[in-house]
Amino acid sequence: MKKSIYFLSIIFLAVIFFNTGCSNDNPKSKKIIEKKVQTGNENEALIKFLEQSGNFINNKRIPTLISAENVRANLKKYLIIDVRRHGDYVNGHINGAVNVDPGDLVSYMKKNVAAGTYDKIVMVCYASHRASFSAMMLQMLGYSNVYSMKWGMSSWDINTANKKWLKRISDKYASKLETTENQKLPKTQLPEIHTGKTLGYDILEARVDTVLKRLKFEIGIDKVMENPDDYYIVNYWPEYNYKKGHLSGAVQYNPKSSLIKEADLLTLPTDQKIVIYDYTGQHASFVAAYLQVLGYDAYTLTYGANSFMRSKLTSLKIGHAFDKSQIKNYPMVQGELPSVKTAGSDNNTAAEDNTPAQIIKKKKVKEEEGGC
Repeated sequence: MKKSIYFLSIIFLAVIFFNTGCSNDNPKSKKIIEKKVQTGNENEALIKFLEQSGNFINNKRIPTLISAENVRANLKKYLIIDVRRHGDYVNGHINGAVNVDPGDLVSYMKKNVAAGTYDKIVMVCYASHRASFSAMMLQMLGYSNVYSMKWGMSSWDINTANKKWLKRISDKYASKLETTENQKLPKTQLPEIHTGKTLGYDILEARVDTVLKRLKFEIGIDKVMENPDDYYIVNYWPEYNYKKGHLSGAVQYNPKSSLIKEADLLTLPTDQKIVIYDYTGQHASFVAAYLQVLGYDAYTLTYGANSFMRSKLTSLKIGHAFDKSQIKNYPMVQGELPSVKTAGSDNNTAAEDNTPAQIIKKKKVKEEEGGC
């Protein structure tokens, strides 16, 4: 009898573990009570849902950025999702990182990730633009422990930094700044979106999946300056920094307060490309993600002010200037698989400064399918 009770207890605990351990911590089951949307009014339902279930765009936590030092110190506690191109992942990635195409991110999280079992889920890319864009998408879906690694793999690996951040910092348009206060447009309506869904969370999930599959949100400073009148340029800085000098024609929006309906969201145009720039392009990528989900044609100015007025970020005491001190040059592994274990190797030991990071090669083996 005792043996039977013991055996049944083990089965019960196993069932409980399976049902809780494989949860993806998706908020759909925890969403606010909603009414079905009326036909043609999807965006109203979507923004109401977003503003009532987190007000993500103005949340003090956004942007959720995390340093390379923090990631390296907690590799066993964090899930690292590398959203770079597969070939770059194979050539060198953080030990343990999984490679996921952004277009597959929503389904990957639902099918394979028990989000609550990790202290943090960290998105990584080249310069933290794509990772920040993706992190915001997952934040909106309710994965509150998702972060983007600050500066991207440029902060982990000097070779990436040389090709990305160090190559893009510039003062090319620093002499063309203005201090004029440009006015916002009159308020209009939200863009129209059509997903066929009737509840706020379902509309959100459909929009996130569509936008991530499209993945078109980056624009460079030279492209903007060719025809600046083609763009509605948003300066996403506090007003005191805006007054120190900004791109010609740029309109200032206060970070973490302006982009809600009751403030200035409806002053954004629905018939023109919107370019958001901040200091580095990282916070702007969070903002562009939010706006694209709402249906705006919004883009991040890659590398932010670092790409056109780098020295003035220091001389005007604005801050957020990228330099070589941000490059930690930690070890990486090569190959198709996330992790490698080699006898006597220390995967948490940094290489010498200004030398290529240690690369640990892996044998190519067939990866088993798995996950919850």
